[in-house]
Amino acid sequence: MSSSVVLAAKNKIAHSKIIRFFFSAGIAFLVDVFIYFITITFIFKNQPVQIFSKQVSAHSFCLFISYSFGVITNFLLTKYAVFSESNLASRKQFFRFVLIAIIGFFANYGLLRFFVEVWDIIPTLARIISALSLGMASYFIHKLFTFRIKN
Repeated sequence: MSSSVVLAAKNKIAHSKIIRFFFSAGIAFLVDVFIYFITITFIFKNQPVQIFSKQVSAHSFCLFISYSFGVITNFLLTKYAVFSESNLASRKQFFRFVLIAIIGFFANYGLLRFFVEVWDIIPTLARIISALSLGMASYFIHKLFTFRIKN
């Protein structure tokens, strides 16, 4: 392969929003899963967490923590590396991003509980499966809603 072909391929990838989106989401996903693994394995040791008078499963509580870190990472990467031409105010973009992330959180939460409690899949693997299963819809939602370009 000539160097011009390789350079053209790299240029095409760099200009593809969908590839940059999934690369950004992949980094945020790794941050999320890494924090999930650390918190559930070493901090909470798969033991239920007492929050006020309510007991919460470790996999649910750790999802909340890791998902929050993943959302912030994902927003920053997506805003600056994927949809940088959006002319909506950053505050509005962040609000929309968080709104979609909250919906995504409950979808992830439902899938995580299903995989862990019904299918008896280990929590970290269940977290990976739940996140990957919702990834594609998120690109289109963010493209059309969160980072759209005002006319």
